[in-house]
Amino acid sequence: MTPRRFINLFPKKYIFKKLVNYGLFKLSYMLNLKKLIYLPVTMDIEPTTGCNFRCTMCQVSSPDFHSKNMELETFKKIIRENIQLIKIKLQGMGEPLVNKHLFEMIKYAKEYGIGTEIISNGSLLNEKNINFLLDNKLSKLTISIDGSSKKTFEKIRIKSNFETVINNAKLFSNLTKKKIFRPEFSAWCTVQKENYHEVEEIAALCKSIGFDNLTFQVHLTGWGKDEWNKINEEKKIEYKNLEIKKRFKDIINNYSQKNFTIDVFENNLLNFKKKCSWPINSSYLASTGDVVPCCIIGDPKVINYGNIKTQSFKEIWNSKAYYKLRDNIENNQIDDFCKNCYREYTH
Repeated sequence: MTPRRFINLFPKKYIFKKLVNYGLFKLSYMLNLKKLIYLPVTMDIEPTTGCNFRCTMCQVSSPDFHSKNMELETFKKIIRENIQLIKIKLQGMGEPLVNKHLFEMIKYAKEYGIGTEIISNGSLLNEKNINFLLDNKLSKLTISIDGSSKKTFEKIRIKSNFETVINNAKLFSNLTKKKIFRPEFSAWCTVQKENYHEVEEIAALCKSIGFDNLTFQVHLTGWGKDEWNKINEEKKIEYKNLEIKKRFKDIINNYSQKNFTIDVFENNLLNFKKKCSWPINSSYLASTGDVVPCCIIGDPKVINYGNIKTQSFKEIWNSKAYYKLRDNIENNQIDDFCKNCYREYTH
């Protein structure tokens, strides 16, 4: 049976503004306008950089990385200034459920007719938390599944407990089966040398748990930092290898069906013809309130264009610095912090 997803019914007083902004967004694409006449229709907001895991490919595992929870008032200001939003994704460097205000954030966004997605490590999904997410019409939940065995999973996701994550995923799947409308339930696997040997078993595991879909991420980011580019360069698989591509194609063919689909995430495998669309489609709000170009960078210390606490989002979105980034991408004058995503520089 086709998954029954939550449909966010917009409060009537916000429908017109959302539709107008979306229309301007589409018109700008059609006419290839240089000046943006709209605000983003989606946005990534980082509730926290705090995490109970220390994954080997994530900058949170750096010794000098400090955790920071987004303040509830900062989140509310973002929403009030962006009622044109259709959807937000609550995710970032940390585990969203670490922030004690997360549920209030979801509820507040819902009041403005904004659908919410969460990317979680799955460790804190007890029955109480799951029921809250369902009651507040969560649009999508994604859980990271980076191994099919305890040994591989816990080797990559340091301080994790494989059984806890898998059991919580099963609990979410079982509780949502009884709902007429339910969120999309997705698995995400960051493929690297340490778990590549288990990719087929990961597909089988995710299918058995009851996920709607599984995405394999085949390119590791360096977060715009030279030291992490070097670390993750050693970890990543050579996806351009024809045998590796064939293996993923075979897994997709063998395990996909109507109620469970698999794909390979290639959105951050860019080139001078396939250009980054982040700065014109969306934005990333760090837990500090800083506006960062994208979640692939995800760190205001690398680059940011202003802070929502002291400026309006519209002012930042239309700033000269933000436009310079867009022009650089359009003219293939790629900034250093963006080069990790471009094949011209990484292959």
